[in-house]
Amino acid sequence: MRTSLFIVLFFTVTIFYGQTGASQKSSDEKSTYLFTALLSKDMSRDLFQLKETILKTHPAPFFYRSDSLFNAAYDEAVRLVQKPKTVLEFAQVINGFTSVIEDSHTALNPRELLRLDSKKRKISPFHLKEIGEKFYLSKILNDAIPLGVEVLAVNKQSINELYDLTKTLAPSEGPAKSARKELIEIMMGLVFNLFNKTPTDPVNITYVYAGDTLIDVAPSIKLNRYFGRNSWDEKNDIEYRLSDSVAYLGLKSFESRRERKYKRVINSFFKKLERKGISNVILDVRGNRGGYVLLLEHVLSYINAKGETFDLNYLYKRSKLDRFETLSRFKKLDFVKKALRVYPQGMISKEYDFYKSPMGSMSSILYQKKLTNPLGITYTGKCALLTDGLSMSASVLLASWFKGHNRGQVIGTPCFGSMQGTHGNAARIVLENSRIPITISTLKLSSVEQPLIEIIPTKKIQYSVNDLILGRDPFIEYLEVLKNEQPFPMD
Repeated sequence: MRTSLFIVLFFTVTIFYGQTGASQKSSDEKSTYLFTALLSKDMSRDLFQLKETILKTHPAPFFYRSDSLFNAAYDEAVRLVQKPKTVLEFAQVINGFTSVIEDSHTALNPRELLRLDSKKRKISPFHLKEIGEKFYLSKILNDAIPLGVEVLAVNKQSINELYDLTKTLAPSEGPAKSARKELIEIMMGLVFNLFNKTPTDPVNITYVYAGDTLIDVAPSIKLNRYFGRNSWDEKNDIEYRLSDSVAYLGLKSFESRRERKYKRVINSFFKKLERKGISNVILDVRGNRGGYVLLLEHVLSYINAKGETFDLNYLYKRSKLDRFETLSRFKKLDFVKKALRVYPQGMISKEYDFYKSPMGSMSSILYQKKLTNPLGITYTGKCALLTDGLSMSASVLLASWFKGHNRGQVIGTPCFGSMQGTHGNAARIVLENSRIPITISTLKLSSVEQPLIEIIPTKKIQYSVNDLILGRDPFIEYLEVLKNEQPFPMD
């Protein structure tokens, strides 16, 4: 039984766009479900279902906030649904309730709301970046509008109104306050499209260019293409580049669908690194939303210069949604067989004891993983880790280990998590009446020796307006300056 879990970050942050309108008149598109009115009794039942499922499933719902605050948030949510609301309005109520837990794995994903809509409807994807209390365009389909321009409004909605609306659907994660702001920025395009009641009409963006206020139409894309393999925001899971003196490893995700290939790429990177004698490595987890801890451990096995074990405390709660109950019948039988073969020795025996415990039982298991790789390579040179507010879940575990073990500089902006760890193995449920999908953590992972604080970078790097205009990456620019000045100081 693998002790490495799949950390499902609820927020699949290509975080983007959608939505359709109740006033649509197109013959091939029906009025969007998101603006359908829900009855008060149905919303109340959904809230009760959500509350009971959280209490039965989540291992630590009161870790950041007390049970009294949790109950007060639930009561407030029930009060807010005493009159009919649309599906989107109800989603805002749900987020207000779940946000009190401050666990981004236990939340509603606005992107998943798009799946409730017609795949034929169109959306206009774009990204914004806040710089000095103004919002600038950082990405748009087909580069239809110059990047780096200040955006004032989208259709008739001011940019500040859009920011406030987006906050109502943004998740929270413990002490990660600045990271949440960064997440809200990139969510603004998604939320605009979610609430856009006239998706068949052009989306007009009002912006400032060379001192003039202009209005241009944002290009659109069909929802089925947005969710398809050729998504405009699609990234590789992993990539690398090597020069004579610096090697770059972009870990865009730990969520690879092809685990063996992912490991092979990592193996190849460190093998070439050793052969070329490169002594400076950049690891980049910006935008990495998490994934398999197993893949994280594979990366750590190559940079664990001191040969220490990777220690994580796993807090479980026995439920119908936990990691053992969701195993296939074959895998469950295989787990039991392996456990009984060595029982009562080994970590798998502790997992088996938990598996045999009654529903609702709690168990805390300390995993101390000896990190190894098939090449037997340990890179002991200088390292830097690039992070931002979209570095989530398993990326938080990497950043916490990196900073806690003084492996090198952490460069960028704070992760969406804390030094102490994250939640994970999120189970998906669908609320019975509104059909809104929600994820709920079934596991809490903690680095027991670390404090519950933000992962503050050693060197803070942020985008400037010129960076957006020129398509320049200030993180890499900073490292290039260091490389030219001296041998890449990482400590």
